Order: sequence, then C-alpha cells, then structure tokens
Amino acid sequence: MNHSGAGSRPRGGMEWPQQWTVLVDLVAVLVFVAIGLSAHGHQESAANLAEVSAPFLVGALVGHVLVRLRGVAPTSAASGVVVVAATVAFGQVLRVIFGQGTAVSFIAVSLAFNTFVMIGWRLAWAAMRRGALTSRRS
Repeated sequence: MNHSGAGSRPRGGMEWPQQWTVLVDLVAVLVFVAIGLSAHGHQESAANLAEVSAPFLVGALVGHVLVRLRGVAPTSAASGVVVVAATVAFGQVLRVIFGQGTAVSFIAVSLAFNTFVMIGWRLAWAAMRRGALTSRRS
C-alpha cells in the first residue's frame, strides 16, 4: 500500500498528516449535526449532539479505514468520495438501526453537506498546495 501519495506527504514543506484528515472530517460531521439541530429547533446539548452525530461519526471513521486500506492519499478528492459515501451510508443505516429514523430529504441534505465540506476542503487543500509549490519554483 502506498501511504506516501501526493495527498499525504506533499513536497515543499506543506504536510497534512492523516490524523488531521480524520479530525477535519469528524468536525464536519459535528458541524452538520449542530446546524441540523439548530435549524429544527432541537435541544443543542452535548448529549443530543453526541446521540445524533454518533452514526455519522462511525460512518466517517469507517470511510477513513477504507481509505487507509486502499492506500489512497487521505487528502485526495478520491478519498473524500469514499469518506462521504461511508459517512452517509453507514450514518443513515445506523440511524435506522438505533431507531432514530431517516427520510429521503435528510439523506439528500446529509449527502450534499458532507460532499461540499469533505471534498471541498480537500480541493481547497490541493489548490493551496499547488500554489505553494508553484511559488517555490518561481
């Protein structure tokens, strides 16, 4: 497995360790859930945040395990696709198993938000990295 792909250890001093990719994605899940709780007038306690976010946090962690097993660079857009898919799929299935329920609109919103954030930060990181590498060559 190649864990030193372009996204995991970029040249030019801009490194992004794999544990940071996990942390950023888990924070994205927590932000998604906090926004949802607030938008729907639900109690915004730490316990409620933990209960609602747990299925998605598990899904995101499964996604990161899959990325690591496949040897994909953790900051690549491809890894973002895997993490988003696992976050939403496992998150929604676990919600049903735990009796929290789901709806087509909720699946669509969770897919849209997590795609925007989890792939978005990776694309932004790649653009910043390209810019840093370009400026070092000049």
